[in-house]
Amino acid sequence: MANSILEKIHAIEEEAQKKIAALRSEAVSEIAKSISQKKAELAELEAEYLKLTGKDLKGQKPEGGRKRLSSEEKSKLVNTVAEIVRAAQEGIGMGDIVKQAGESVSAVRSAVKQVKGIKSTGAKASTLYFLK
Repeated sequence: MANSILEKIHAIEEEAQKKIAALRSEAVSEIAKSISQKKAELAELEAEYLKLTGKDLKGQKPEGGRKRLSSEEKSKLVNTVAEIVRAAQEGIGMGDIVKQAGESVSAVRSAVKQVKGIKSTGAKASTLYFLK
Protein backbone atom coordinates (compact mmCIF):
# COMPACT_ATOMS: atom_id res chain seq x y z
CA MET A 1 0.00 0.00 0.00
CA ALA A 2 2.94 2.33 0.70
CA ASN A 3 4.08 1.92 -2.91
CA SER A 4 0.72 2.94 -4.31
CA ILE A 5 0.57 6.06 -2.11
CA LEU A 6 4.11 7.05 -3.16
CA GLU A 7 3.19 6.45 -6.80
CA LYS A 8 0.12 8.67 -6.39
CA ILE A 9 2.27 11.39 -4.82
CA HIS A 10 4.77 11.20 -7.71
CA ALA A 11 1.95 11.28 -10.25
CA ILE A 12 0.43 14.36 -8.60
CA GLU A 13 3.84 16.06 -8.47
CA GLU A 14 4.48 15.33 -12.16
CA GLU A 15 1.05 16.67 -13.12
CA ALA A 16 1.64 19.82 -11.05
CA GLN A 17 5.05 20.35 -12.68
CA LYS A 18 3.46 20.05 -16.15
CA LYS A 19 0.77 22.61 -15.23
CA ILE A 20 3.38 24.97 -13.79
CA ALA A 21 5.50 24.66 -16.95
CA ALA A 22 2.45 25.36 -19.16
CA LEU A 23 1.49 28.43 -17.10
CA ARG A 24 5.08 29.69 -17.11
CA SER A 25 5.25 29.30 -20.90
CA GLU A 26 1.96 31.16 -21.33
CA ALA A 27 3.16 33.98 -19.06
CA VAL A 28 6.41 34.31 -21.00
CA SER A 29 4.58 34.57 -24.33
CA GLU A 30 2.19 37.22 -22.94
CA ILE A 31 5.09 39.27 -21.59
CA ALA A 32 7.00 38.98 -24.88
CA LYS A 33 3.90 40.14 -26.77
CA SER A 34 3.45 43.07 -24.39
CA ILE A 35 7.11 44.06 -24.75
CA SER A 36 6.90 44.06 -28.55
CA GLN A 37 3.75 46.22 -28.45
CA LYS A 38 5.41 48.70 -26.08
CA LYS A 39 8.52 48.84 -28.29
CA ALA A 40 6.35 49.63 -31.31
CA GLU A 41 4.55 52.38 -29.37
CA LEU A 42 7.89 53.78 -28.20
CA ALA A 43 9.27 53.79 -31.74
CA GLU A 44 6.20 55.73 -32.95
CA LEU A 45 6.59 58.25 -30.14
CA GLU A 46 10.32 58.65 -30.86
CA ALA A 47 9.58 59.24 -34.55
CA GLU A 48 6.96 61.84 -33.68
CA TYR A 49 9.39 63.55 -31.28
CA LEU A 50 12.06 63.56 -33.97
CA LYS A 51 9.69 65.15 -36.50
CA LEU A 52 8.63 67.82 -34.02
CA THR A 53 12.05 68.74 -32.69
CA GLY A 54 14.49 67.55 -35.35
CA LYS A 55 16.49 65.82 -32.61
CA ASP A 56 16.46 62.37 -31.07
CA LEU A 57 15.71 61.69 -27.41
CA LYS A 58 19.33 62.34 -26.48
CA GLY A 59 19.12 65.84 -27.94
CA GLN A 60 21.32 65.09 -30.94
CA LYS A 61 20.45 65.43 -34.58
CA PRO A 62 20.15 62.02 -36.19
CA GLU A 63 22.77 60.96 -38.66
CA GLY A 64 21.78 61.30 -42.28
CA GLY A 65 20.96 57.71 -43.04
CA ARG A 66 18.82 56.52 -45.85
CA LYS A 67 15.27 55.73 -44.88
CA ARG A 68 13.17 53.30 -46.85
CA LEU A 69 9.46 54.02 -47.00
CA SER A 70 6.95 51.21 -46.71
CA SER A 71 4.21 50.94 -49.30
CA GLU A 72 1.75 52.39 -46.77
CA GLU A 73 4.04 55.37 -46.13
CA LYS A 74 4.47 55.88 -49.88
CA SER A 75 0.70 56.04 -50.44
CA LYS A 76 0.35 58.51 -47.55
CA LEU A 77 3.13 60.61 -49.10
CA VAL A 78 1.29 60.69 -52.43
CA ASN A 79 -1.83 62.00 -50.65
CA THR A 80 0.24 64.53 -48.70
CA VAL A 81 1.96 65.81 -51.84
CA ALA A 82 -1.41 66.13 -53.61
CA GLU A 83 -2.76 68.20 -50.72
CA ILE A 84 0.35 70.42 -50.67
CA VAL A 85 0.16 71.09 -54.40
CA ARG A 86 -3.62 71.62 -54.25
CA ALA A 87 -3.19 74.24 -51.51
CA ALA A 88 -0.65 76.20 -53.60
CA GLN A 89 -2.87 78.14 -56.00
CA GLU A 90 0.02 79.93 -57.68
CA GLY A 91 2.21 76.85 -57.94
CA ILE A 92 4.88 75.44 -55.68
CA GLY A 93 8.50 74.44 -56.18
CA MET A 94 9.95 71.02 -55.46
CA GLY A 95 12.03 72.35 -52.54
CA ASP A 96 8.93 73.69 -50.82
CA ILE A 97 7.06 70.43 -51.38
CA VAL A 98 9.97 68.50 -49.85
CA LYS A 99 10.09 70.82 -46.81
CA GLN A 100 6.36 70.57 -46.19
CA ALA A 101 6.22 66.80 -46.76
CA GLY A 102 9.25 66.14 -44.55
CA GLU A 103 10.61 63.31 -46.69
CA SER A 104 13.57 62.86 -49.03
CA VAL A 105 13.68 64.54 -52.42
CA SER A 106 13.66 61.24 -54.29
CA ALA A 107 10.60 60.00 -52.39
CA VAL A 108 8.74 63.25 -53.06
CA ARG A 109 9.70 63.18 -56.75
CA SER A 110 8.28 59.70 -57.16
CA ALA A 111 5.14 60.77 -55.26
CA VAL A 112 4.71 63.78 -57.58
CA LYS A 113 4.88 61.44 -60.56
CA GLN A 114 2.10 59.30 -59.06
CA VAL A 115 -0.29 62.18 -58.37
CA LYS A 116 -2.77 62.45 -61.21
CA GLY A 117 -3.52 65.88 -62.61
CA ILE A 118 -0.29 67.68 -61.76
CA LYS A 119 0.91 70.19 -64.32
CA SER A 120 4.35 71.77 -64.27
CA THR A 121 5.77 74.93 -65.76
CA GLY A 122 9.35 76.08 -66.00
CA ALA A 123 12.56 74.14 -66.23
CA LYS A 124 14.97 72.62 -63.73
CA ALA A 125 15.11 74.59 -60.46
CA SER A 126 12.39 77.04 -61.49
CA THR A 127 9.77 74.35 -62.11
CA LEU A 128 6.45 75.05 -60.44
CA TYR A 129 3.82 72.37 -59.86
CA PHE A 130 0.07 72.97 -60.11
CA LEU A 131 -2.91 70.69 -59.64
CA LYS A 132 -5.48 70.83 -62.44
